[in-house]
Amino acid sequence: MLWRAYALLSHGGDRFGLGSIGLGSWRMPAIPTTFRRSNDVLKVLEEADTAIWSASALSACAESGLLARLGYPATIGELALALSLPPALVQSLLDALAAFGFVTWKDGRVQASPALMPFTSSEGMETFKAALCAPLMQSEDFRHRLKTGTLNLDGWSHKDDAIIEAQGTLTRHWTTRALPKLKFLPGLVPQLEAPGAALLDVGAGAAGLSIALCRQFPRLRAVALEPAPHPAEIGERHVQQAGLADRIAIRRERVEDLPEDKAFDLAFLPQMFLPDAIIEEAVQRIYRALKPGGWLLVAALSHDGQGVASAVNRLKNLLWGGNTRDVARIKPLLESAGFDPVIRAPGRQSLRMICARRPNLRDLP
Repeated sequence: MLWRAYALLSHGGDRFGLGSIGLGSWRMPAIPTTFRRSNDVLKVLEEADTAIWSASALSACAESGLLARLGYPATIGELALALSLPPALVQSLLDALAAFGFVTWKDGRVQASPALMPFTSSEGMETFKAALCAPLMQSEDFRHRLKTGTLNLDGWSHKDDAIIEAQGTLTRHWTTRALPKLKFLPGLVPQLEAPGAALLDVGAGAAGLSIALCRQFPRLRAVALEPAPHPAEIGERHVQQAGLADRIAIRRERVEDLPEDKAFDLAFLPQMFLPDAIIEEAVQRIYRALKPGGWLLVAALSHDGQGVASAVNRLKNLLWGGNTRDVARIKPLLESAGFDPVIRAPGRQSLRMICARRPNLRDLP
C-alpha cells in the first residue's frame, strides 16, 4: 500500500502551518442551515466582529514591534517605552495574545509562550504578520472592488506590493515546513538531490516556493512561471536577493504554453488560480514536461460540505480564478492526463494537496 507515501503536507493546523500556535483552532462555529430567531443572526455577526478584531489585534502585535520584543521578559512599562505606545494599548494587545495562550506572565513580566517563541524572530515575525495581512488586505480589496463596481472574476490579479510580498512570505514558510514530508513520495528526494534536478513552479508569484526548494537542494534548478508583470518583477528581485539568479529563471509565460518535454522532476500547480478553460490543457502540458517518475503537487482549497470554512473557500476559489473546482473534479483530470497514482495527501486542513506521479517507463505495461 502506498497511502503512507502520500503524507506530504499532512502537517495539521491551517494552510500555512500555523496550527502549532493556536490559529489552526481559531474558527467560527458552523452556522445552522435555518435561522429561527433574529438573535441567531446577531450572534453570528458578533462572532464575525470578534474574529475580525482578533485578526487586527494580532496583526498589530507584529506591525507595532511588540511581537519581536516578547522574546525576552519585560514589563508593560518597558514595552510601552520601547515601542512609544500608551501602556493601556500595550496591555490590550497583550490581553489579545493571552486570550490565545500566546504569552506567559511571571513576577510582573510578560514573555512569549513556547509556542509563540519561534515567531518572535525576524523571519518568524514576518510570517506571523503575512499570515494575517494577506487575508485582511485581500478581503478589503474584494469589498472595495465590489462597492466600486470594478470586481471581476478574472483571477488573482493584485498589484499591491504588500499583498504580493505577504503571499510570497507565506508560500516560502509553507514550503519550508513541508520539506520533511517530501521523503514520503517515492523516489522524489533522490531525484531532487541529483545533478540536473529541475523544478517547475507554476504561478510563482514572489518566487517563495522556488527559493525555499533551491535552498534545500543545492543541485536543483527552477523554472518559475509568472505571467503577471508586477509579481514577476518582485519574484526576480527576491531571487536576486537570495543569490539564486543562476538557478531560478522567472519566465513571464503561461503554463498552457509550456514547451518542455521530460524536463522536470517536480512540478507545483496551485490550480485554484487557473480558470476552467485552461486547466485541462495545463495538466496535460505539465504531464509532458515531467520526467518519467516525476511528481506533480496540486494545491486545492477544500470546500466540502456547507460549513463556514467551505463557503469561504468556495468564494476564494471563485475570486482567484479557479471557479468552484474541488478535489473530486481535479482527480479525474489528472488521471485522464496519464498520472498514476493520483491521491490526496492525508489531513483535514483547508489547503489540500493532491500528489500525482508520471509513471516510470518500467511501470508501464
